[in-house]
Amino acid sequence: MKRNFLLGALAALMSYQVMASGHHNFNHYKFMNVEHVKKAHFPELGVDVHARNFSRSYDIKKLNKGVEILKAIMNSDRFRELVYGFSFAGERRFNDNNGMSNEEIYAHLMTGAEVLMPEADRTMNFDLTLYRSWNPFSKVKGYTLPDTMRIWIHTKFYRRNSWTPKDVAANLAHEWVHKMGFGHDYNYNDDRPYSVPYGIGGIVSQVASELGY
Repeated sequence: MKRNFLLGALAALMSYQVMASGHHNFNHYKFMNVEHVKKAHFPELGVDVHARNFSRSYDIKKLNKGVEILKAIMNSDRFRELVYGFSFAGERRFNDNNGMSNEEIYAHLMTGAEVLMPEADRTMNFDLTLYRSWNPFSKVKGYTLPDTMRIWIHTKFYRRNSWTPKDVAANLAHEWVHKMGFGHDYNYNDDRPYSVPYGIGGIVSQVASELGY
């Protein structure tokens, strides 16, 4: 009985660590239906946010500014230019791109058709929760899971003065791109920064810097 208890506890701990890693396998999304992309005409992309545990006025102020930055950038010509021109391994493409060209990825993002909310409503839907990790050494800034719209953001990073609204915008972009069906390798490697979530997050950060945020 003691042995079974220890095995069960170890399995639970390993399961939690996988969930909290922030890097999940979204490869089952690669066969997603993207017919709506062909109908996209790129009207303005809106944002809808539901937030939990943002208990301090500072939390809300930073989130509102981050969302403002994200919306402005996603609807900018500069964002489209950088997505179209993104390159990996000497080619104009993203890594782990689900077989989509840069133009198709941009078109898909602009529909706002998340995997779990597939209507092309031209809205970035966010269900955000601030959380505290049980692991004081955790380096995970945020994470999500394939079967929920919820995105968790680690307070240890979010509440740092060095984590500016620009960083909030880039982090939200990264996690939302997961909701749009794109993933990246579980472990860090040289190719992961060129995946769609990291690539889009990096573009949002770059444009925010160019705009002086």
